[in-house]
Amino acid sequence: MAMASFLTRTRITAIVTALAPILLLASPILSSTYSEYEGKINTHLQNGNNALAVGDLQKAIEHYEACLALDHNQRYCNINIASALVDINEAEQDETIKQERATRAISLLRHVLSLHPTDGDAAFNLALLLQDSSHTEDVTREAAKLYEIAVQAADLDAEEEDRWDALANMAAAKQELGDFLGPYGARRSYERSVVLLEALAKEYNANIDQMINDVDSAAREYDDEGFREAQMEVNSINAYLSKLYYGYGTVLSELTPSDCLHLMTEETLLMDTNDGNDEKSAKVVCETNALNAMRLAVDLDGNNVVAMHMLAAVTGGENEDGGYGGKERASNEFVSALFDDFADTFDEKLGALGYKVPQLIGEAAYDLLQMSNKETHTFDSILDAGCGTGLAGRFLKSLVGGPLVGVDLSKKMLELAAECTLTKGCGLKEQDTIQNKESDERSRTPLYDKLASLDLETASLNELASGLTTVHPIDGFELIVAADVLVYFGDIQKLLLNFAKLSNGDDANSSFLIFSCERIKDEEAPPAGWKLQSSGRYAHSKSYVTEVAESAGFDLIGYEKIVPRLEKGVAVDGHLFIFAIGGDVEEDDDVHVEVETVMEEL
Repeated sequence: MAMASFLTRTRITAIVTALAPILLLASPILSSTYSEYEGKINTHLQNGNNALAVGDLQKAIEHYEACLALDHNQRYCNINIASALVDINEAEQDETIKQERATRAISLLRHVLSLHPTDGDAAFNLALLLQDSSHTEDVTREAAKLYEIAVQAADLDAEEEDRWDALANMAAAKQELGDFLGPYGARRSYERSVVLLEALAKEYNANIDQMINDVDSAAREYDDEGFREAQMEVNSINAYLSKLYYGYGTVLSELTPSDCLHLMTEETLLMDTNDGNDEKSAKVVCETNALNAMRLAVDLDGNNVVAMHMLAAVTGGENEDGGYGGKERASNEFVSALFDDFADTFDEKLGALGYKVPQLIGEAAYDLLQMSNKETHTFDSILDAGCGTGLAGRFLKSLVGGPLVGVDLSKKMLELAAECTLTKGCGLKEQDTIQNKESDERSRTPLYDKLASLDLETASLNELASGLTTVHPIDGFELIVAADVLVYFGDIQKLLLNFAKLSNGDDANSSFLIFSCERIKDEEAPPAGWKLQSSGRYAHSKSYVTEVAESAGFDLIGYEKIVPRLEKGVAVDGHLFIFAIGGDVEEDDDVHVEVETVMEEL
């Protein structure tokens, strides 16, 4: 597994729909008209709204269609039929029909905005639909502009309630685009949404206090169900606030010293900027407030595992063993949440950062085969540990004669890997994908023979081999690879011991392990040999990795300093290890083969 940027970009859309489903798309709106012709339009609009309110989506759509047949420019019939189409899609099983409805809903909302460019409801709804349909940078940019229209419409209308939902979604979108400052930048938008949502939480808490402390409460029957519902609402709001505070904290932590100094001149709702007199002091103000925001995120929701992990990372506190608070690895819940959220944009983001680890692992595996005396020049079996969307699998498939098994904690990543075949997906660019090959067996052959969601520290051979059809029973894997997996482990002893158990090396034959880590120099490493960095990833020293690997039974046969990717335009220090277990092996420093050589084998 690997990532473009550690900081998760959770869309606040989920918050909106969970807190108030009616906000998914605009509430039905009535117009005031008087002619007979317009009266018919309004009647269909009202009947459609009534049907929509009671969940009769098909009847609502029929009335809105009749409305549009009379006037295809009627603003509210266009907005509301789009809402009904989205709602009815929730129960639809036919993907083609779902896509047709979603496409039409988008078209209807675009039509409204072509006639009414400042319609906040249409803009907000369209932004949600676009982000649900695609996760490209262009779509995120358009969605951010649409959310801004919704926010500005509310700002200009004295009777319109402030749109915390639009502010929150705009903040997340603009953060992803790196648009942090300004009146509609991510920082300010997070602040405004937090203030509005905290006011809502205050109202709910006041209602709960009244239920408990009202002088008349003893005289009436205690409303236990009402109390539980109110408390659940407060808990939900706190969970949403936790995500907002986390997003706010990550924005502040990403600001440069010059950005922080500029921020000191802007109006803020959650910060005291008096101490930021120059770039150095302004950066301290940003970092202090970022840390406070992340602490609030954790306090508000103990289940926000991403905030918990990043709080540990940014504090940088080390215990006597060199780890932070005994945090020896990222939790399974954190990794799953992170990559489930990141799955849809994973390949695209990494491609933009020059991510090379899958390529380097493929080259090293190819080189091992060239040095071997095997007649087949393929590995009997390969385990892709932390396979993600299958980027390494694309380089490995041609190198294995038996099963290629992938393991990952993120089920969404595994779903994407499962879609890969020999001719599409898993790192193949769209223009390289073989088209019109439905009858070709290669286009129907999955890249992986098995995919499983398991913890790599405890995964057993029985779990990994179960269900595989092979000529001979699998007694272990001849090659195990882990592309950027160890960046989520501090202490790697349990992991490498389990890799040793899963390997099939014996006295006569070797099996191999190839993996990458982020690199910290031996002289700069804490006593433990690893460090949780502010990025949220772990870095390891070479001496620590080799010592732990050797204690698990592995012998180092290859090592290379690498640049796995760029981080904010700066090369990340990494290293690639090649180990053998069993047999009679010698170290070989020449482990590099050009990627074109590997890809030719496909």
